[in-house]
Amino acid sequence: MRVISLLAGLVLLASPATVLADQDSALAAVRSQPGVLDAQIDDRGSLWVVVKNARIAWDQYAVGMCALVRPHQARVFSAKIIDVTSVGRGKKSSEWKQLAQADCSRL
Repeated sequence: MRVISLLAGLVLLASPATVLADQDSALAAVRSQPGVLDAQIDDRGSLWVVVKNARIAWDQYAVGMCALVRPHQARVFSAKIIDVTSVGRGKKSSEWKQLAQADCSRL
């Protein structure tokens, strides 16, 4: 019985590291996409993707980002596509120009 309890405890302790590894692999996959300048996942499960604004269908691009991170099981619930010109100079994320947003949990 003690061995089973010990194994269950070890599995629970290993879980957070696995989640971070999943997020790291998901971010690497997103950053490898053409046009992506930076990406991050916040503690609420939002994937923030910084891109250079172009004339493409950003809603479809956001859905594509959801599909890209799904196999990594990184606990991403929404993908937000942000214009690079609005990021920086001390601006808060609420002030960034959002090009599109997709609800990954519904896809």
